Amino acid sequence: MNKMTYEELQKENERLNQELFDTKIKYENTKLELDNLKRIFFGKKREYTPEKNEEQIDEQCSLFDDPKEIEENLQEQINEKVEEITVCRKKKAKTKKAGIKRSALKDVIIERKEYIIKEEDRCPECEGELKNVGKKVVRQEIEYEPAKLKIKEYVKYIYKCEKCGTEGSKKESSTFVETEVPKALISHSFASPSLATEVIYQKYYLGVPFYRQEKMWDDKGLVLPRNMMANWSIKLNEYYLEALYNLMHKRMLERSELLHCDETTIQCNKEEGRKPSTNSYMWVLCSGELEKTRGIIFKYSPSRSAETAQEFLKDYKGILVTDGYASYNTVEGITHAECWAHCRRYFYESIPLLDNKKMDTTVEGYTGLVYCDKLFKIEKEIETLSPEEKIKIRQEKSKPIIEEFFNWVNLTMSKKIILNNKLKKALTYASNQEKELSEFLNDGRIPLTNSLAERAIRPFAVHRKNWLFADSVEGAKTNAVMYTLIESAKVNKLNIYKYIKYLLEELPQKDNLENEEELEKYLPWSKDLPEEVKNYEEDYKELNFEE
Repeated sequence: MNKMTYEELQKENERLNQELFDTKIKYENTKLELDNLKRIFFGKKREYTPEKNEEQIDEQCSLFDDPKEIEENLQEQINEKVEEITVCRKKKAKTKKAGIKRSALKDVIIERKEYIIKEEDRCPECEGELKNVGKKVVRQEIEYEPAKLKIKEYVKYIYKCEKCGTEGSKKESSTFVETEVPKALISHSFASPSLATEVIYQKYYLGVPFYRQEKMWDDKGLVLPRNMMANWSIKLNEYYLEALYNLMHKRMLERSELLHCDETTIQCNKEEGRKPSTNSYMWVLCSGELEKTRGIIFKYSPSRSAETAQEFLKDYKGILVTDGYASYNTVEGITHAECWAHCRRYFYESIPLLDNKKMDTTVEGYTGLVYCDKLFKIEKEIETLSPEEKIKIRQEKSKPIIEEFFNWVNLTMSKKIILNNKLKKALTYASNQEKELSEFLNDGRIPLTNSLAERAIRPFAVHRKNWLFADSVEGAKTNAVMYTLIESAKVNKLNIYKYIKYLLEELPQKDNLENEEELEKYLPWSKDLPEEVKNYEEDYKELNFEE
């Protein structure tokens, strides 16, 4: 065995030390990934921040080493604590009580069971005759009767003119007149508006896939194959609903001053030139909370490209709130603001867990998290104020925090090599999105997060776990239209089932669905919708209704 020189041993030692260092870094990052997986599968869904007193938080976030500056900052913090702030809190939402809606009471059959004594019954004490002096309701129950199917036949009569075809009449042959009947929803099909509505309601509102519905209908005595239900949905979209969808999209872009946008994956099995396992995307466009025209638009696209974003937002000139996806920066003519919840989440994920499963509050990722929490705390205090009042407080309180935060980000990135991959990602994200993340300081209408779009797309993401994929491009586009109508009906407080049924009853009878003025009446925010379609929040009555 050859003996190694001192220099060779030194080099080998350096190599082994570097290898050990690299292995340690790899271990720490792998452990961080494992911690995040534990949070996802076993931890709380809310991304909470461990409680610390304000002195610890301010010390953690301080960038100043000069004692005078520390003293000045401390005095400012004391003044802030002494200052009284009056905030109008939102009233707690009333919990809905169990019962029957007032609007449906007229259709509820009240079946009363009265229990009286027998004629031969007498007083148990003196055998005297008993006389009725009153009654009381002991309890009330609501019974459920399963849905029933019935066959509805449309019969038209044919009439013959008694005069035509006779001697001396203007017409030599007989004249026949047929009565008019409503147009069929789908030609040569037994689909009725109520049946088609139930299929759509189950699939796109309750998330029941067609193969489960097939079993449900079979139990009721109706053979309704899943492919037939899918074809019905596609045809109804093509014949009637797509025109309404296009008008909704157009009006939202025209009338909205602030929109939210987001996207999620969808699998489409039969798309030309693409494998079934390839990810396609469902985009969502959601109007801001302060908009007069409230709607939610879904759009299917095989890609997540900048061209799709540009097409989806074509001619829009307002404020757009999104996550940090770069494609939105290519949309011209918009004011682009980005989501602080995403920024906060990156710092949250960069914080390792200790042996006791709690966050390590000594790491730099926690500093970024605390900065974000300060902004959210201010927003919580001003959530009920007007946009004009919000912008004043944001300039006064949020702007200094933003400036200090980005100074900390740049300083942390420049002073040393970041070995924590999650922290590096969080710092890079914040640094790259500084302009968009700061945009909320300039307009009181801009919210701090893109949560509105994420809540809007959530029903689709939850239902996707049930039906897994769209079989065809037509099916994927139909999904977009159906979710658009249902989620837009939700935000406009409509009765989902009655609204869809109303559309399927009315639109087939229209001769021209390209007439925008006529279609306006059927949009979910239209004031021309019938009262029975509207679903008022106060439309509840307690279970013990009056006699």
